[in-house]
Amino acid sequence: MKVSEYFDRLYGDGDRYWWREDARYKTDPVAHPTSLLTQMTLRAIAGRAPGRALDIGAGEGADSIRLALLGYAVEAVEISKIGAAKIRRFAAEAGIADRIRVETADITTYIPEGFFDVILCNGVLQYVEDKKTVIGLMQDTTVADGINVISLWSTYTEVPDCHKTVDIFCDDEDGVVYGLYQDWTVEVLYFDRDKTESSHAGMPCHSHSHIKLIARRPRLGCAGQLAIRMKAQAINDGRATPS
Repeated sequence: MKVSEYFDRLYGDGDRYWWREDARYKTDPVAHPTSLLTQMTLRAIAGRAPGRALDIGAGEGADSIRLALLGYAVEAVEISKIGAAKIRRFAAEAGIADRIRVETADITTYIPEGFFDVILCNGVLQYVEDKKTVIGLMQDTTVADGINVISLWSTYTEVPDCHKTVDIFCDDEDGVVYGLYQDWTVEVLYFDRDKTESSHAGMPCHSHSHIKLIARRPRLGCAGQLAIRMKAQAINDGRATPS
């Protein structure tokens, strides 16, 4: 089964698959005691002037909407057409539809335009075999002092049978993701091991292990910033590939 078909089925079964709690869009970190990554992301961007954000694999849009409520202009990319439609609907209900641009696309072929202050890739990379290319694109389009937020399944726990309807490519805890951020300032690195999954309705009880990372791109001098902008423009023009 294709990943797009898998998530179309999940998102089409009910009104909300993720984030059923009433506090889903709260921007106060303490409003999310059961989500370490959400808490730490909100803390990492606290005090920053809102700019542009890219949400890769945006699901039903909870992260995108939260960032839009903080004043960010958000690009939300989702492979599921049903998920993308939900993002538009939920954003309109939250009163911030004008701050979120939704695109239905496969992140392995998606090319963003311009630069971003915050890039999120939450629960996506376990479906991507070539993680290096996707992360390279994220890094190349992140501004100096911008942050990347990543969560994916790790190999610490075997993938349960109920998730084997699509191809899964977990990463080692010291694998590709960890290695590609060695030159960045890693603000959060957390290995969430054997966590019982409670958000998958209709599935048998099972567990996952996760790699959760928040990293900040180092500040660069003028020459370095110019090189980044030239590389990103070349990617947008099709003259270069992500590093």
